[in-house]
Formats: sequence, structure tokens, C-alpha cells
Amino acid sequence: MQGNLIKQKAAPVAYVPERGASGRHVDLWAKVALPAAAPEPPAEPVAAPGLRLALSLLEEGVLTSRANRACGSYVARAVPSAGAVYPYEFAVLAMEDGVPTAFRIDADRRTCARLAAGTRVTAALDASLLTVPEYGGALVVTLTRPWLSMRKYGDRGYLYTQLDAGHAAGNLLLAAAGRGAAGALRLRFPRESLSGLLEAGENCREIHSAVVVPAASVDASWTGWTVHDDTDRELRGPTWRSWLESTCWDSLAGWPESPGSATPRTAPAPLTGIRTGRRLSPGEQGLGDPAEWSELIGTRTSSKAFTGEPLSAAAVWQAVSALSTPLETDLPDLSPLSATLVLRSTTEPDQDAVYRLGTGERQPVRLPSTDEVARACMQQRALAGAAAVVLLHVPRTSLAGAGSAADAENLRELAFRCGALGQLLYLGANRAAVGVTAIGGFDTPLWRTLAGLPEDDEILYALLLGSPDDSGVKFDRLATAHAQNER
Repeated sequence: MQGNLIKQKAAPVAYVPERGASGRHVDLWAKVALPAAAPEPPAEPVAAPGLRLALSLLEEGVLTSRANRACGSYVARAVPSAGAVYPYEFAVLAMEDGVPTAFRIDADRRTCARLAAGTRVTAALDASLLTVPEYGGALVVTLTRPWLSMRKYGDRGYLYTQLDAGHAAGNLLLAAAGRGAAGALRLRFPRESLSGLLEAGENCREIHSAVVVPAASVDASWTGWTVHDDTDRELRGPTWRSWLESTCWDSLAGWPESPGSATPRTAPAPLTGIRTGRRLSPGEQGLGDPAEWSELIGTRTSSKAFTGEPLSAAAVWQAVSALSTPLETDLPDLSPLSATLVLRSTTEPDQDAVYRLGTGERQPVRLPSTDEVARACMQQRALAGAAAVVLLHVPRTSLAGAGSAADAENLRELAFRCGALGQLLYLGANRAAVGVTAIGGFDTPLWRTLAGLPEDDEILYALLLGSPDDSGVKFDRLATAHAQNER
């Protein structure tokens, strides 16, 4: 997280207007003035084994990419984000000198702020039905900051925030599994007490999820981090926060939804039903050996464009099979989320068709043209040459709201499934050596028609596969919301 952003009045400024000057100018200067920066607490080395593990996993699973790509001023990460915004932060709860301690993570500065320790942390964990694993394990909490995405994308930015957080949280699970640690992701737990401990709500953050990671191997990436003590709020000094973020936060007052009851789990399970039939040998299915996942994670890329050249159908099916990778969560095994594959341009034209991935059946639907793909992707013409598209969709009636069943999945949970599945497809595409990019801005009615989806289905996410053309510009990293056809 990026510091404690407590509301503060603007600090007095040493400015005396000329006699007769309008007070309006004084008020304007007060609006644009900044408070003084408080002194930084002394830096300490990272000593807690659980914190070292968490930082190591964050470096691998979210913050660092080893892919060989030119990004200019854009810092490549291990996960994608709509508009390269990354609207989330992290906190870690771990044992430090035998005492449960909460740390706020500043990923940009590579620093950890110790927020609380001892009984306050224990009480918050008990109220949240969470625990810190012993012997060097950690609890990694993802917190969303919707403002970062909503200031660019409006209300839809809230959905993008949840999808982006799903990519990150899901990838943390995969990074832990690659080290032989059976991590578990929790979405269905009481958040109020933990939110207070982490000062989330007061700073316009939501707790998204918590990943429980047992002790595992730790690489040297944590050595670039430091810790400072931030338990005394009086010493922090004023920190600036835009009133626009507060206004954005207030607009979400009616959006939060209570989580359903957690599902007891004995084994990891896929996030949606996927059937690839007999198209692949056992060695080609899924993501392969978990020991190789670190390499897949570190070299993942988002394609800037597609050349339009056909793909091998086998490569597409291999990439898609990664969606069946089991993850340990507390969500129900059965979900209303479905996946549909539009396979439109392969080197085996007899396999070009629309498939319901839950059953594997082909649909009698005309395949979309290049122009229709461009239109359905909000005129993002660089993506029009996609050879295949995966659509993740749900019946509108299944979206949790008034009158929903007690255990209906809320938007955060459905978007987590989509984001984590999207990350699996990225890694599967990397393994199959095909290009991939995900988009959250698309023409839902048109895609519904092109893929023959039921009239009441809503598409939450679209992921495109094709022959990559990385010579161009990924336009949605620019300030304009090209993904929503902003002009």
C-alpha cells in the first residue's frame, strides 16, 4: 500500500496576497497547496521469515516480469492490468519474533510498514476466521483501490479492478504451488475487523482476498526490501489524498456485498468446467509440471496485436486446457460461470467452430469476420486478427443482488474466477507458444450474437488468442480509454 492516506486539512502556506487582491486567489492556492512531508522512520532489515516468503512470492507472482520485451517507461509485471493501472495493493500478516504482526506493503518503494502487532492482530484474525501459518508461513492480503481504475474507466473500472485483482491473487497461488507450497485463497470471510486493522476503508481500499501460504522456499528477491515501524499514527504526519478519490469511494456505497458461507475443501478444484475432449495427450494438458510454473509466470506477455495468421488448432486447445488447472479456494465447486471458445482461424479449418467449453459441444453459429471481431472489441483493430476468443459469461439472473440466494456468488467472487482463469490462459498460451491478450471493454450484445450465447447472458471477460504482432503499441496503456472506444 502507498502509505496511510488520512484526510488532512491543507497546511498553511507562506503566501501573503497583495493589498486589494481577491480572496478567491487565496482560496485557490489553499486548494492546490500540499502539506509538509513527515520524516521517514528508520529503515530496518526484513527479519520475519514469513514476511520474507510473502515478499518473495509477491516479486515472482505479481511485481516482476523476466520477459524480454520493450516497455518504454512502463514497468513490466508478472500479471496484466487494464490500462496498466494495477489498482490494488497488499498487506502481509506474519509472525515476527513470535508475535503476529501486520505489515502494509509499498510495492513501488519496496518498503513494508509495520502497522500493528500482538493482541490487535490476533483479535482481527479471530474475527475474520483467518490464521497465520506457523514456522515461516504468511497470510497475504490483496486490497483493491478502485479509484485508480475508475478515474480512467468510470463505473466499469470497478469491474476491471476486480478482474485485475483476480489475476494477481490467482497468480500468487500458482507461484506458491510452483514452490511446493499448497496455498489456499479465501474470499468468503468477515472483513470488518481486518479492514480496521489494515486501515483499509478509511483510506478508500477494499479487502479483496487473503492467500494462506505455508512455509516454503524463499529466493533472494526479498533482500531489496526494508521495514519501518508505523504503529504510532501520531508520528506519521499529514498525507495528501485527492477529494476525487473520496467522491469515487462514496459512489461505491451501494456496491459492497456480503460474502456467502465458505466451502470446506479437501482438494483443489477447477474454477469452471472445461472439456477439451481427446484432442490432447496427457502431457499437453493443463500447465504441466508445477516446478516449471515459475518460468511460465516470469515470461508471460500480453500481445499488442495479432497478425491474422492462422494458429494450429492443437496449440489453441493446449492453451485453453490450462483453464482446468485446479486451485484451492473457499468458493463452491458449482458456479454459474461458463466459458465459450470461438475458434475462427486455424490451420485445420474443420475445427473452426464455436464450442461450449463446459460440454465440449459445437454450436451451429456462423464464425465472425475480421471486421466483426474489431467491432465486438470496441474498434480495437489491432486485435481483429485474433484466431480464437474465449468468452467468460454468466446468466444475468445469477449476478448477486436483491432476491439472490444466500450463497450466490457476488461480483467480487465471479470476477475473481474470471481474473484467475484469465491468468491461467495467459500461462497456458505461453506454454503453447501462442499470443494472448485479455480485454474488459467489448460489445456484449454483438459478442452474444456472434457466439450464439443465451439472450440473458452477460459477458464478464474476453480473452483473445492469435499469432502475436508486438511491433505496434498497446493503445490501452495510454491515457485514453481505448478499450471502451473513447475518442
